[in-house]
Amino acid sequence: MNLPLLPILAIILGILYVLTNFKGWLIFFIGTGGAWLIAWLWVRSIRKNLSVERKVNLAWATVGESVPEQVKLTNQGWLPVVWVEITDDSPTMQSPLRMVSDVGHHAYRMRNLSHRFTRRGLYKLGPTHLRCGDPFGIYTIRLDDPHTSTILITPPVLPLTQLRIPTGGWMGDERYRRGFIERNFNPAGLRNYVPGDSLRRIHWRASAHFDTLIVRQFESASSRDWWIFVDLNQADQAGLGEHSTLEFSIVLAASLALRGLREYRKVGLVLAGPQFVWLQPSADMLQRWRIMRTLAMANAGSHPLHDLLVQKPVDRAGTSIIITPSSNPIWVATANRQRKGGSSMAVLVDPADFGGKADQSRVVSALSQNRIPYIRMPGSLLEEAYSTLDLARHRQITSAEAGKRYLQQERPNWLNME
Repeated sequence: MNLPLLPILAIILGILYVLTNFKGWLIFFIGTGGAWLIAWLWVRSIRKNLSVERKVNLAWATVGESVPEQVKLTNQGWLPVVWVEITDDSPTMQSPLRMVSDVGHHAYRMRNLSHRFTRRGLYKLGPTHLRCGDPFGIYTIRLDDPHTSTILITPPVLPLTQLRIPTGGWMGDERYRRGFIERNFNPAGLRNYVPGDSLRRIHWRASAHFDTLIVRQFESASSRDWWIFVDLNQADQAGLGEHSTLEFSIVLAASLALRGLREYRKVGLVLAGPQFVWLQPSADMLQRWRIMRTLAMANAGSHPLHDLLVQKPVDRAGTSIIITPSSNPIWVATANRQRKGGSSMAVLVDPADFGGKADQSRVVSALSQNRIPYIRMPGSLLEEAYSTLDLARHRQITSAEAGKRYLQQERPNWLNME
């Protein structure tokens, strides 16, 4: 009750009428008491019949993409709701829901919203709160809807199609017997014919083109598996927020994982944030969801890369891709020992590109000594990954300006169904 003196005033007016028998006091008593009664019945009707429903059609999206949401406000009562404030106190939302509307009796209003997220992570919509009251302002009630919806925002990705990944394990220059084993090898390229090669491996079209015998070169199916190691050790990171080695490492891991899955490889993921995470290599449809969900929620931890490599050695004939900003070369020898016949590749993220002072020259020297291929990824690629986000922001501003001009001339974007 916003007017606690109203009941006291009604009682005083009733007493004055009884004592004086003056009809004026009776009129005032009926007016104040009637308003009090009507307001009470009004908010009681609202409490029983007003509800809100929120629908999100996407379970996950990439940073910068628009996530549509539909808000439906329903009044099944015989009295209209003259005003209602809808709020969302979700701690994860960058711009929680805040809007005001009205809805007639036995009617509903529906509004289409669009959310745009600038950071990866798991976001929660809800719970939702409704605050409304009677037309006289005597009562205000609050209705709570505990239902929530979650949206997973995955990191942006880079094409990385020109990046050459070494293939581990058995290669086609070795002999192999026919039968079951032969069916577990895949084409890896072409080479000139060598006496002793099987005639079944000759590529006749290429041989006709080059006017010499050309044979297919094979690799084992297991050598196509990728293990992606992501170094999230807080002590080795540089930069803050979106412009950091941590964010860049996660973007590179997501990009390489999606590339591997597009090439029909089995891709596994190993990282150590607050806890160790191992995803076994797989090429099924759900592996993309598993990897992107893990990377979207990844945070820095206290486990060095050396411990990460010791915890999970790469299976024989697999390829390990190590993404790290580390300047400590101790992990290089561990990676070399843990290959077990497979191959390794290091993707170096330079902390200097993000304001750090660490020098990776010792890591580069150790990689060269152990004959582990490596590539340095410039920090400018992170800006390229987020360039789509900047375009999305521009489109959002343009749409907002157009919507502002529309609202100056037309009604708000509510659909009123009665």
